[in-house]
Amino acid sequence: MEIEQNLEKQPLKMEDLQKIASVSAVSISVDGKFLAYVTTNVVLEENDRKDIISIIELSTNLKVAEWEGAAPQWSPLSNEIAYIAGHEDESYIWLYSLNNEVKRPLVPVYESHYFMGHLSVKDFAWAPDGSKIAYISTRPFTVNAAAGSDAKVIDRLLYKTKGGRGRPFFTDDEFSHIWIVALDGSEAEQITTGEYNEHSISWSPDSSKIAFISNRSADQDNNQLHDLWSVDVVSKEITRHTERIGTAFLPSWSPNGAGIAFLATLGKIATNDSPAEDTHVYLVEVSSGAIRCLTKEFDRRVEQVRWHPGSELIYITAGDRGTTSIYSVEVGEPAVKHIVGEKCHILEFSLDKTGDQIYYTSTDTTHLTEIFSYDTVAQVNRQLSNNSELLLSDCRLQQAEEFWFKSFDETSVQGWIIKPADFNPQQKYPLVLVIHGGPHNMFGYEFEDRMQILSANNYGVLFINPRGSSGYGQAFSSGCVLNWGGGDYKDLMAGVDAAIEQNTWIDPKRLGVTGQSYGGYMANWIITQTNRFKAAVVDGGISNLISFAGTSLYHSLMESEFNGSAYDNFPLLWQWSPLRNVKNVSTPTLFLHGQLDNEVPVTQAEEMYIALKKLCVESKFVQYIGEGHGWRPDLKPQNRYDLLNRTIEWFDEYLVP
Repeated sequence: MEIEQNLEKQPLKMEDLQKIASVSAVSISVDGKFLAYVTTNVVLEENDRKDIISIIELSTNLKVAEWEGAAPQWSPLSNEIAYIAGHEDESYIWLYSLNNEVKRPLVPVYESHYFMGHLSVKDFAWAPDGSKIAYISTRPFTVNAAAGSDAKVIDRLLYKTKGGRGRPFFTDDEFSHIWIVALDGSEAEQITTGEYNEHSISWSPDSSKIAFISNRSADQDNNQLHDLWSVDVVSKEITRHTERIGTAFLPSWSPNGAGIAFLATLGKIATNDSPAEDTHVYLVEVSSGAIRCLTKEFDRRVEQVRWHPGSELIYITAGDRGTTSIYSVEVGEPAVKHIVGEKCHILEFSLDKTGDQIYYTSTDTTHLTEIFSYDTVAQVNRQLSNNSELLLSDCRLQQAEEFWFKSFDETSVQGWIIKPADFNPQQKYPLVLVIHGGPHNMFGYEFEDRMQILSANNYGVLFINPRGSSGYGQAFSSGCVLNWGGGDYKDLMAGVDAAIEQNTWIDPKRLGVTGQSYGGYMANWIITQTNRFKAAVVDGGISNLISFAGTSLYHSLMESEFNGSAYDNFPLLWQWSPLRNVKNVSTPTLFLHGQLDNEVPVTQAEEMYIALKKLCVESKFVQYIGEGHGWRPDLKPQNRYDLLNRTIEWFDEYLVP
């Protein structure tokens, strides 16, 4: 996707952010004539976001229906859609018939807020015969508290969870199980039982079994090793398909019923947050139990799996040097082939009944998420939505310019520069280094409002994928394990030096740094290692790895990254804690943090802030009351805008003469 620079348009302003909508959940009808998708819009007056389901007719690209709801899925037999929406103060699976435009609630869904990991999906799925729907739910339950008492009694390890958008910040004691409901209105039936959680379901092609992921160990709170299982929907018999090969994710049953594809890592210490080990595609033969890796020679992190409905071809997504594309791999063939996606980030995709049409959502640095179709036979790409029109009709966005540089040990590292919106090559401008989270995330060709807002306020923006980032192979992804703030810090500093050398408009005396989550950790680390940055904004950042290991929802991350229990690794965790070197800091620093952040607890900001105040370093601490982790979509829009405004104001105070 290309964008023409129209100087009559204005750079992105804070008030323009409410024009930013996202599209997702693309689903194609069985006859291939209609496409359903979700648009998430900001409703500023309600300080919230609203999900709208739309249906377009593909032959005309005209919208034929629209209503409030989420997660639409077409029936495999008819023009009927199942989706999620509220009903009688509960979340329900609804049915909508395109033929007569009738909607009816089918069954309530009760969600446990126990956090099972970022790749766990509490979804629903149509049976291939179209007669029923399987879904993940607990029993109906209410939170019981002792009358007149504000005490919360805790007796489990994973008592925290990811809160936000009306969800609680503490887990419950319910278990997520597989349920089935027929379309004839009969009562829903619970298929699995026990003190376990199931998630990420996939039907067998004959509608007799359901594959799922579950951690059925004796100490579920204390490990993140999930296995692949299946259940017979009539006999309720459970079959185990993996014996702790590592951790399994996202199963997908083959069209011929002979195998189940799934993602997995092999490490014996797993985390529910950001594993260093790249996920690969595995295939288990249902009859023999034999397991083999299909992407062993593909040194990239696989994120999604979809079978071609009529062959032994599997479509996947994976990140590579800042681009997330769709690839294919054939059972029995080790070669992975690139299908579609250049200098963009493909977020999700689905296939039509023939498997020849791929429908996907994609974004790049100067476009919001759009819907595309790709004909795998004719190799023709077609854009189906124009989600960016409202924003781009008024706003001028800045392209990100890619560059590569050699780090301290001659490792090649990729970065990007965004020039200030009103760029004049004869002037000098401040530069802000933005650092990604994870630590194993990947920056690249994706729209990022934070970077565009910085550019619009005449800052240059530098973003880099240091070692530890995914998209460059397993060795690179593992590059910060046991070494947070080591090689990745040196990569970032080498990138700053290279950017200054290659761009004479950068003023090296006016450098700022910011990052969120692990990026916030790196911002904290940087200001303890160098005084060359004149301002820092730490957003949801870690300062003390020892206290983080004991208070975070992600205490398993410390075990995974530092090879075992925190209580055996105190010297190493303290070595890489920014707080250890806090006496070196002279950089004015703004701390932004959600008050109820369970992922990086607010105490991480408090420890660093109090230290800087006692050291008489210019600093300020902003807590967002009732908010969780960082600037993600759960953050209320007004708080999101406040966070961005405060970021700009802080850099203006210290970087603008």
